[in-house]
Amino acid sequence: MVSELRARQETEGQVRYDRIAPVLERYGKIDSARERGDYWLVDENLGWWRQTIETDNLKLLDPAVIRQLQDLLAGYPDWEIWVVVVLDEQKNTVPPMGLIIAEDEIIDELQRDFLPPEFRDLTYPGSKQRKPWL
Repeated sequence: MVSELRARQETEGQVRYDRIAPVLERYGKIDSARERGDYWLVDENLGWWRQTIETDNLKLLDPAVIRQLQDLLAGYPDWEIWVVVVLDEQKNTVPPMGLIIAEDEIIDELQRDFLPPEFRDLTYPGSKQRKPWL
């Protein structure tokens, strides 16, 4: 049973990665070993039912982008996409924050006081706000 569950998680995880990558490519450049990009689509499988995206490109927080990512979860109720905002990583003055996207909800953990003014009014239809997970 555990091996079947692990195999399903592995297969679905690769499907998630393969579907998320083209969406993000439309809005920014992936971080690679050779070049600094706009986001990092985590490709490690740690056994969790989530796909993590780390970004300092706040344009990826656009509600239309988040909706596209959420649409990719249709039919996959066990999965989440975590969009982790990483700002000012060197000075560590901006607290961890982001969005947790599930098939049927969005958990908004953005700390808007730390975002530039043009991003403070972002809203996600039907989202729930809560304090950050990290």
